[in-house]
Amino acid sequence: MNTIIDLHRLENETDFEWKLRCCLAKKRKETDMDWIEIRDMLGLNITPDQLRKQAVGYEEYDNYIHNCEGASERILCVSDVHIPFNLPIDLFASYKGIVDTLIVNGDLLDCFSCSAFPKKFKVNLDEELVLGRQYIIDLINLTTPKKVMFVMGNHEYRMQRYCSDRLSNELLGIIPTDPLGMIVDNGFKVNDERNKTQTQYSSIREVFEDSNIEIVYDKEWWIKEGNVIFCHPLNYSSGMLKTTEKAVNYFLRVDRTFTGIVMAHTHKVGSFTQGGIKMYEQGCVCDLDKLDYNNGKLIIPNQNGFMYLALDSNGDIIDSKTRIITNFMTK
Repeated sequence: MNTIIDLHRLENETDFEWKLRCCLAKKRKETDMDWIEIRDMLGLNITPDQLRKQAVGYEEYDNYIHNCEGASERILCVSDVHIPFNLPIDLFASYKGIVDTLIVNGDLLDCFSCSAFPKKFKVNLDEELVLGRQYIIDLINLTTPKKVMFVMGNHEYRMQRYCSDRLSNELLGIIPTDPLGMIVDNGFKVNDERNKTQTQYSSIREVFEDSNIEIVYDKEWWIKEGNVIFCHPLNYSSGMLKTTEKAVNYFLRVDRTFTGIVMAHTHKVGSFTQGGIKMYEQGCVCDLDKLDYNNGKLIIPNQNGFMYLALDSNGDIIDSKTRIITNFMTK
């Protein structure tokens, strides 16, 4: 037994936090104090036996929260929104108040105007920036997370490639080429030459600077939260979970501590566990009637989906509380 000599109240400790700490210490045999001494120290007007019975419930709940049965972190992960071809934001209305971390796993924007694909109509990049910024603001306000993390998708790279192909090196140094960075970090201006007006849009960081929400964007195609990697690579394999398998082989050479991987980009839905690593392809939340690059190609059709994950206190995925959501209405 590791005896705790002093169970007296800590600085800034609430009444309940103090009571919980003392009860857990007694239940786990980490103190020599008896229930009478603990009751008197806490100044409670109950019998020692009543305090002991309360402690049974406290320990059960603490075990649930901090062991593998309970969620230490709840993550809503969306990807492949492809604004302006996105599905409506109320798709996530039922997740209000049950999201600790919101992850946007790449391709928030489509960057349609920067695409090399043939186009039947025009979508300006400034329109996508405005819509994408508002989408993130609405999604944060709807789900009320404590933390928001962004991954750069292959469609966000389109702008960088487009500018590199058309501009000199001198101009590339002064012109923004990261549309996600413009939305999240820097803000942007939209000029209306016809009406001779200019509109300034503040960054997501500025919009939520007084909310205590942690905003994370490292301009990378992958991030890690807990022991789970969330990624949006440039390459793609049409076979089910083949892209994810390639990613696992890559990350095993980069970071061997991960136990799960969530793959965006493929627009496919699936899951598999191999070698103790849980692998997911999370689908997309764009309107497939409006955006389908594979139309006419004999490959597996695109699939709508997003993920809700629960991590335990070790940062590992809790299977029973983690799911790919696919059964939502898109009409």
